[in-house]
This record gives sequence, structure tokens and C-alpha cells, in this order.
Amino acid sequence: MNIQLNLNIRIFYIFIIFLIGCTNRKLIPIDDIGSLKNFDLSRYEKTTHGGINYYLLSSLNDYTINGKQLSDSTIDFQKYGEQNRIYLLETHKPNQVIGFLISLINDKDAKTVINNLKIKRNLPFTLDTAHAVDYGYNFAKKNFENFNRTFISIIIKDNRLNSVRKHLINTYQKQLSKKMMKQPYYQLDFSALLCKFEIKVNDIEVLSMNVDGQTATDIPINAAIFGSGLQKIEVKGYPLNGTKKNNAEAYIRYKVVEYEVGTGEFIFSRNFEKYQTPAIKEGEPFIYHTSTFMAEVPYELQSWNTLRNIKNLKTDIAPALTKAYQRLIKKAKEGDYKPLIDAIKVVEDRNSKTMYLSDQDTKQRIKSILDDINDGFSIIDLPESRVLSYGGNGKLVRFVRTDGNSALALESDKTNEQIVLDFWFSLPNESEEFQVF
Repeated sequence: MNIQLNLNIRIFYIFIIFLIGCTNRKLIPIDDIGSLKNFDLSRYEKTTHGGINYYLLSSLNDYTINGKQLSDSTIDFQKYGEQNRIYLLETHKPNQVIGFLISLINDKDAKTVINNLKIKRNLPFTLDTAHAVDYGYNFAKKNFENFNRTFISIIIKDNRLNSVRKHLINTYQKQLSKKMMKQPYYQLDFSALLCKFEIKVNDIEVLSMNVDGQTATDIPINAAIFGSGLQKIEVKGYPLNGTKKNNAEAYIRYKVVEYEVGTGEFIFSRNFEKYQTPAIKEGEPFIYHTSTFMAEVPYELQSWNTLRNIKNLKTDIAPALTKAYQRLIKKAKEGDYKPLIDAIKVVEDRNSKTMYLSDQDTKQRIKSILDDINDGFSIIDLPESRVLSYGGNGKLVRFVRTDGNSALALESDKTNEQIVLDFWFSLPNESEEFQVF
């Protein structure tokens, strides 16, 4: 009882100190599982993944393991800092706080924490570790730097939590060896004449353009393929900008082509059926064609199967989606680009998996945006005249401008140029907060 009372008083004082802006730190023991109920979870930043809530505990506090203070080792990347993090873990069903996840970037600190925990007797928790290589962007040097990250999970001893422990290890364990496997790469061989067209794969737009003439191109579509199976293609052609009727000669022609890129070269595998839209009939509002094809890919985005159908929700999602955007915009306007960079990493990590990009390719794609930020591009407010746009058969949503482009963008005061950030947001099961997909 005394221990619980002391901890309550300690946390209360931390809250008062935070309110009055004092920088004095207090020590909080995190290895006492019995004290978990004394944390006020509403105070901490929360993310959700795989049925577990992760509460990022305040960096204003110092935490102890077995009475010894954790080192506050930090890699300082100027605007983008990667540091040690401590998360409090909570399961959904039942709603239960079960322990901590400690993310450390210093090998020496990680060994010290693990040793301190292991010397304890009659541990009321189980201890697991996983290792991964992470990276951050150094704005001063304009390059990426790798560092080792150690994940230490401290979970209450309970056989019913074994699946949670396995999930944590699988989520954070770095795959040290990659098996050689086939890497099918799908492209849309596409041409159009005298129309404004839109192409969707699995209800995700991959290209739109106004063509006052003729165009032919090859479009990579793996980024919209989230696993093996039947894939759906939709093409639409509208009247050209400034006109009200479709041109009588307008058409759209396309076919899917599969290549093998596992060797580092594009090797033709096969063609799928070729399609062309029929001749325009008087009064038709648009040209339309849909088809399917079977894709076999060596990956599957597990997260896709855990997303809710947003379009079917019987609530106004605009306020919650606006809040998700503002979490990125507000921080960036304050000079903290880390949330935006983390969001870019989420998108590019997904692209890396679906398009078989190397680590260097992924970093370069991110770097091109970060260099623009470093050169004076800054985030802009959401436009007032924005509308909701759904994708992925209702599982994805975003705000778009009246011209159909994503509402999230960077702008340069010097050149008035804009960089559109094509982010989609999703709503994972059991979560009420939108997350970048």
C-alpha cells in the first residue's frame, strides 16, 4: 500500500511540474508491474498495431530498472531525432495493461538494462528481446545514418499472453537473411485518345490525365497489389476539360504485362488479355471498362486485413480525419518534422515491399522530399474547399482538393512551387484514430 501511495504522489507531482513548466525530472520505476495501474494513460501519445495499444511515455521523466536509471542516449539528427523510447502496452480484449516495450539505440544501454532485469529473483514478468536496424535523416549532412535498435519487452507472466509476446517478437525482429525468391512485377501497358482518363487498381488510383491528343505509357501497378490473388482494374474516360461531351473517336486500350525482376533486370514473363473500350455512343457520360487478373507475389500486407471499412461507418469521419492531418501539420509548422518523416517512412516502407526496392532506393525516395524541406519547402494548411475521397474498397480515405489532388502539400515561398504528398489514411480494427497507410 505504501509503495502504491508513493507512486501516486510521484506521478501527481510530475503532472504539476509539467503544468508549471519546471524542468526537474522525477524517477519512475518501470519494472514494478504492480504499479502499472497508477499510470494515467490518457496523458500519453497512443498508437495501435495488431490489437495492442502503445502509449509513448513522457521523455520529461527518468525511468529506472531495478533501481538503476536508464541512460538517455540520443542520436541527434537536428530536426529528426531518434532516441530511446519507452512504451506502456495495453491489449484490447480484454482491455488490460500488460507491460512495457523499451526501444534502445545504444547497445551498451541495452545490455545494462537486460542484465539489471535478469539479476532479479522471482520475476513477476517475462523478458524478451528483438533487434532491428533503423535509420534517420541527418539534415546537416543531408544523408541517412543507420543504427542498431534493441527492443526489450517486459510482459506480465501469464500463459494467456504468449500470443502477444510472439506478436511483439515477430513485429520487431530483424530478418537477417533474405531467401532468393521470384519477384513478379506488373505493369499496365496503356494508351488513350482524346479523353480525360482515370485508372484504378483495386480501387486505388494509379494515374489520371487530361489527353487532348494521344498518349501511350507503361504504368507500374505493384504499389496497389497487397497480396496474391485476384486483382481488379477499372478505367474511366471523361470529356476533355472545357468540353461537355465525349469525343466520338475517344478510346482507352490496356493490358497487364508481368515481368520478373528478381535478377535485377526486367525479364518478360507473360501478357494478360488486351482490352479496348467500345465506340462512344451518343449521350454516354463516360467511357468505362473493368477487368481482373491473377497476381502471384511473394509478399502480403498483413495490416490490410486488419483495416475497417470506413465508407460503411454511419458517422461523420471528417473531424477525426482532420485531426489526423493536423497532427502532422501542426508539428511541422512548429519546426518538428519527425511525425511527417515517420509518415513518409510508413508509405515508403510499404512501397519498398510491393515494388522490391532496396534500402538505398527507399532512402533516396525519402531523401528527395527531405532535401526539399531542408531547402525551404514548408507544410501548408489544409484547404477549406476539401472533400473526402475513398479508395481500397472503402478501407482507405483522404482529403482531396477540388482538382482531385491530395490536400496535403509542401510549398516554397521562393518559387511558389508545391509538392503534393499523396497520403492515404486507414482505420485499424479497435482503433478510433486514423493512421497513415
